[in-house]
Amino acid sequence: MSQTGPLGYRRDVTASRTAIQRWRPTPTLLQALATAVLAGAAAALTRRVDLLVLGTPFVVVLAWSLATRPTRAPRLTVELQPAVLHEGGSTRWSMELTDVGDADQVVTTVEGRRFLDTDPPFGEIVTPVDGDTARQDITVRALRWGAQRLGGTAVTAVSPWNAYRFGPIDVTPPTLQVTPGALLFDLDATTPHPQGLVGQNRSRRRGDGSEFADIRPFQAGDRLRRIHWPVSARTGELHVRTTYAEEDAEVHLVLDASADVGTSEGVDGAASSLDRGVRAAAALAQHLLRRGERVELTVHAPDPLHVPLGVGLRQHRRILDTLSRVHVDVAGLGRRTRRPRPLRAGPGALVIVLTPLVDEEHTGFVLRLAAHGHSVIVVDCLPPDARIGRSDDPLVGLAWRLRQLERGLEIDRIRRLGLPVVPWRGPGSLDQVLRQLSARPRPRVRAR
Repeated sequence: MSQTGPLGYRRDVTASRTAIQRWRPTPTLLQALATAVLAGAAAALTRRVDLLVLGTPFVVVLAWSLATRPTRAPRLTVELQPAVLHEGGSTRWSMELTDVGDADQVVTTVEGRRFLDTDPPFGEIVTPVDGDTARQDITVRALRWGAQRLGGTAVTAVSPWNAYRFGPIDVTPPTLQVTPGALLFDLDATTPHPQGLVGQNRSRRRGDGSEFADIRPFQAGDRLRRIHWPVSARTGELHVRTTYAEEDAEVHLVLDASADVGTSEGVDGAASSLDRGVRAAAALAQHLLRRGERVELTVHAPDPLHVPLGVGLRQHRRILDTLSRVHVDVAGLGRRTRRPRPLRAGPGALVIVLTPLVDEEHTGFVLRLAAHGHSVIVVDCLPPDARIGRSDDPLVGLAWRLRQLERGLEIDRIRRLGLPVVPWRGPGSLDQVLRQLSARPRPRVRAR
């Protein structure tokens, strides 16, 4: 029986293997038997008592092992709590053997995996049996987002004197769903050209809001709570406060996952271009959704992913789950990716493209967005010290330098069209750009 869910994973491993698993004698028991027989035979043939004395401990161990031979088959239950966690978070991988009172100790071997750190470390874990149950807990810390599978695990129960062994029981661990970690990110600037109904962005029109606009004479239909009594008492006529309306904006996050450039060392080390893009998308989505914006996510990858427009905590959860399923295409630079599909963005929408700008297809995609009149921000996710291939290969280094020159020309071309290209630096990366876009007139979106 197994139970799997977002909060955990539990499975009875030996429920379907009781018929094929049983206690088996170990080479240690066979060696003790052979030594006792040889010592007894040599003592009888040579009539030497010292050989009989030397073989007596093996006879005692053999007799003890046969007298305490285990008969009950242990049952193994594995548990993973929780099965979904954020990048840098920890979970508990537990193995529990019941009906193991005849055993002396439980030995578990766990294979190592990249981007997973365990306590105790990967290797062999030995736990003595106290009572009828033996439990082993391994703390697993996820160092990188994505689908991370724990290493293969084998659990073995051993009787006293290592005479009999039950197992090893091979366990196929479940896959950890690791979502991008929540980065500290904040925007002081508002989203340009909001056109929604509710939100935290100040509109240019008057309406219900919290930011003061003006004081004017009372008109039919004004709310009584808007009356400004000091001015009304001074002038002898009723005056009311007016405010700017607060609206939400439509924001489209476009992540370029066609290639992963640079070295990824997990949450505590260096970040590749895809690491920076995924974490930036998660941070932007979290901040914008908390402000009440409508956010959509589109991932351009060999296996495209898409989350339609939505608001609230549920939308944030959907975006994080989608980002955790982004396919890392290490060889993406060596093949041509499919052309990104057109983006369906409404008038006044803000499009934030997260890309390392190493693929000509996505450079053209950005230029097409500009031709349609959208407000576009290009976030450069390429690490400053990014390299591809072997660093000691002069031809690869020369090719990468040429690609860097071409990339610089493409960035200049994008900027000449009035589109900002901003390197990702965490909090405050987009403040200045958003202020500049808010000062511009509302763009006219061309019909397709």
